[in-house]
Amino acid sequence: MKLYKTIALCLLLPLVAFAAKPITTEELEIVQPSFEQEITRIFGSKAEIALAVFEHESNNDIDSINYNCRYDGISTFCKKGDEKKAWSVDCGVAQINVRGQVCPPQLLTEMGSIPYIEKIYKEQGLKAWVSYNNKKYKDFL
Repeated sequence: MKLYKTIALCLLLPLVAFAAKPITTEELEIVQPSFEQEITRIFGSKAEIALAVFEHESNNDIDSINYNCRYDGISTFCKKGDEKKAWSVDCGVAQINVRGQVCPPQLLTEMGSIPYIEKIYKEQGLKAWVSYNNKKYKDFL
């Protein structure tokens, strides 16, 4: 009986090995998650709120840059022309705050900002974003 199984396996193995047509790189589609899918993964049931927060923060402009200055000890947006006095800058669609006056290039792409959005949310929750705290995001729901 073992001999018959061995013979059958030897006869079928070449057929199995060559039955599948190789896939070309053109046929292979690499599926990357979208920004919205990543936000849903990170924020779960609060994803809609997060997207509304980002829309209010940046108007969904991935190139959005806002400079922060201190006037009389109060931190606020820099007045036009005072960008060189900025102590920090808010970058990209999620307006991630960075010390200094230059946005890292990865924050000016949706997918590049995902690791930073996730880290901020895990450490601070939605309260890290001004639009959540002042409830202005609600206009975008």
